[in-house]
Amino acid sequence: MAYTEADLQSVQDAITKLQNGERVVQVSHDSHTVKYADVDMDELLRLRNQIKSAVKVAGQNHKRRIQILSNKGVS
Repeated sequence: MAYTEADLQSVQDAITKLQNGERVVQVSHDSHTVKYADVDMDELLRLRNQIKSAVKVAGQNHKRRIQILSNKGVS
């Protein structure tokens, strides 16, 4: 399952709502909606961390390393 920055923001918004005292929040992804209550804060935090790592891996730029070797012929 590929997560996006929008999914990460949706989960972060749900965490913020729970922290602000809202009893029920919901998160939607691929037409699947999950409602969370404050007893599910740990699960919601785990989901956020999972999405963060997936988005980070997908967005990584692979850096090339170029090594130039030279030999001037001096012994």
